[in-house]
Amino acid sequence: MCAGMAMVAVATRMTFATGLCLSVHGCENVEGGAVELSWKLRPASSSFEDKFVDCDPGQPGTNPVTHIRLDWEVGDKQDFATWECDDNHGTTGFDLPEGNALLRVTPECAGTQAVAASYIAPAAEQRRVIVGDTISLGAVEIIVVVTDCGDQSGDQPCICHLPFAFGHTPWHRGGAAIASGSDVKQPAAAPSNARH
Repeated sequence: MCAGMAMVAVATRMTFATGLCLSVHGCENVEGGAVELSWKLRPASSSFEDKFVDCDPGQPGTNPVTHIRLDWEVGDKQDFATWECDDNHGTTGFDLPEGNALLRVTPECAGTQAVAASYIAPAAEQRRVIVGDTISLGAVEIIVVVTDCGDQSGDQPCICHLPFAFGHTPWHRGGAAIASGSDVKQPAAAPSNARH
């Protein structure tokens, strides 16, 4: 009888430990793959004394890069995730469907994508998404224009600058367009984390 009681006690402890482990760590049904990356902003000009710049470059004509955006296409499915630029690292949930994915990283400025002429991002990468696996894009450098730029005729646009002279969508702050007129589009609310 004593041997039987010991077996019951062991089984009870194992059941309790398993239940405790599941309640602490939770169970998640993984249905896709994930992507992780880190990023740094590098100035376009070699005359700029710093090798990297902050998300708010603090240079005349620039405004802060607010988010880093990862777009993906898998077959006919497209989606994206964004992270605060100052986080310098991001990981999606297991949201990407299985298959060949085209992955693209770009900077955002207060709810809208940066003007293409104001930065150089790495070329889009094609990677295979496997359910339950995480794709690492590693450290991504985005080259941003922070000097010799602006509104003067012939200058290229600065990162997150008001690009009216260049014929692009107006830059927005806090959900309100800075310019007025019938051609001004109101931005969608910027996501505050990787889930949207």
